[in-house]
Amino acid sequence: MLHLLNRWRGSADLDAPAVSSRLPPGVRAAFPGVLSCQEAWTGEGAGFARYASAHGPLFLKYLPAAAQHPRPYRRMAREIAYLRDLAPLSPVPHAPLLHAAQDAASHRAHLLTADLTETTLGWGALDSDEARETALLDIVRLLALHHAFWWNRPELTASTAQPEWIWNPARAVRQAGEIARFAGLAVQDAARQLPELLAATSGVTLAHGDIHAGQVLWPEGGGPPILIDYGQTQAAPLGVDFAHLLALRLNAAERLRLGPGLRDTYLAELARHGLTLSPWRFAQEERAGLALNLLSTARQAARTTHRESGVGEALERAAEAWVNWPD
Repeated sequence: MLHLLNRWRGSADLDAPAVSSRLPPGVRAAFPGVLSCQEAWTGEGAGFARYASAHGPLFLKYLPAAAQHPRPYRRMAREIAYLRDLAPLSPVPHAPLLHAAQDAASHRAHLLTADLTETTLGWGALDSDEARETALLDIVRLLALHHAFWWNRPELTASTAQPEWIWNPARAVRQAGEIARFAGLAVQDAARQLPELLAATSGVTLAHGDIHAGQVLWPEGGGPPILIDYGQTQAAPLGVDFAHLLALRLNAAERLRLGPGLRDTYLAELARHGLTLSPWRFAQEERAGLALNLLSTARQAARTTHRESGVGEALERAAEAWVNWPD
């Protein structure tokens, strides 16, 4: 049984909006008329709600007063920046940004996109392992399209690139050394090897940063899947997302059984979009991506007090994948 829906909670639950009177400032002005809340819930560091409106179905993601912390705010600001500035350039389907606002002083922010709930299917609608394994192939193809499009583009590499989209390997190495002082042997080994691993990578792309099955929607009428939730999008080496999917979202048995086919599919799709890598070259990219995932998960575990969040389990998976490389 595939375990991709095992996700950890990044922060405490937040109060969800109940009715239109609790909508974030500016939403009613941007969408006049009746806004009818269809559903509201809390999730990873944010609140969510779905609205019916004269402007079509709306999906709200917001940071209320209870979330006054810089980390969720930075994620929300990053997602707004991606959806506003970069997503319209990309061939990867996404839910279009309709409205957004943010306030760095109060760490309040919200965004609205088109709500795709009624026209798409999620991972939970797949009712067999065969269907889920087919969907995994869709996910790696979608990643390959995303990565090939952003590969070494000027938005990530030129002197005019916005600071949030510039890959900083020196910072990654520095952070690795900091966390290695308080972590286990696998994390220490990854930190020690990281400078050499990063030097062997061949470029930079945009990583989704939190790829798993819940981040993809399949249109009910057919068509290409849709990638959502860009709060951890970042410039990074090519192997970061693929290593995250295999090491943190699959268990060891699934990784051993499904990994070769997923790699072949991913590489074939990269080549179809103009980026050809040999299996040997991609192994170097994936190894660097695994090291970065292990180190970032160790940092998250160090600042997480809610053990039920699953960060510990994710760290164990990443460490096991590192120690047993190659599968």
